[in-house]
Amino acid sequence: DGVVNFWDKDNKQRLKGFNEIQRPVTAAAFNTQGNMFAYSSSYDWSKGSMNLIPGNEIYIHRVLEEEIIKPKNKKNSGYRR
Repeated sequence: DGVVNFWDKDNKQRLKGFNEIQRPVTAAAFNTQGNMFAYSSSYDWSKGSMNLIPGNEIYIHRVLEEEIIKPKNKKNSGYRR
């Protein structure tokens, strides 16, 4: 559907919504450091050749601090060595 969002799954809250694009998002990934997010858009042939929208695009997004979910401090479980 051409939409990409970052979600906080635990709190069920959208952190970042990207602008809608004209073609389906066909791939998406973070780099190993987690500070860059790339996604691609191209025709996926799900509607056949009659509805072909030519072109391919790659989008790169630098992940901002407010888009990162910080791990919560775990309470002491009561287990002692």
